[in-house]
Amino acid sequence: MNQCIHGIDLLRWMMGNEIDEVYGVTRQQFHDYLEAEDIGMAVVKFKNGAVATIEGTTNVYPQNLEETLYLFGETGTVKLGGKSTNNIDVWNFADETEEDQANKGLEEATSNVYGNGHTSLYADVIDAIKNDRAPYVDAYAGRNALELVLAIYKSQKEGKAVKLPLGEFASLDMTGEF
Repeated sequence: MNQCIHGIDLLRWMMGNEIDEVYGVTRQQFHDYLEAEDIGMAVVKFKNGAVATIEGTTNVYPQNLEETLYLFGETGTVKLGGKSTNNIDVWNFADETEEDQANKGLEEATSNVYGNGHTSLYADVIDAIKNDRAPYVDAYAGRNALELVLAIYKSQKEGKAVKLPLGEFASLDMTGEF
């Protein structure tokens, strides 16, 4: 999960709903020199009844294949793919609009997401300060993504589903787990 924080943030933002509970499994399979997992999975239950699965790993050889977010609904399907979910691979809805048509196949070019992936977010924060407005991504979004990662860790440690809001739990509580 240590490499999934941005995908987890995107999932929470796209779902727009509070999480009820999480069941997570994490392991350190190949990178015993790390103080973290190198593979993890979770089942997330939202309060509105929606369910999500999360899979993350650093065990892909020789490099990351892509980051993918699928959304399946009763009247629509979305797949975001690419190195950093920067492509709309599938955008299908029963009541499709012109805007939906325009979204199909959109790609944002990215030569390398590692090391420069936050540039536009920093620029937005600077612009928000200069123009006295809220930034596009705020501290609450970061906190919510972190809460989900910590809930996955807590679930792994306790071997059972964990309810949110999380309460007291920190990454230090995972010391010695990997």
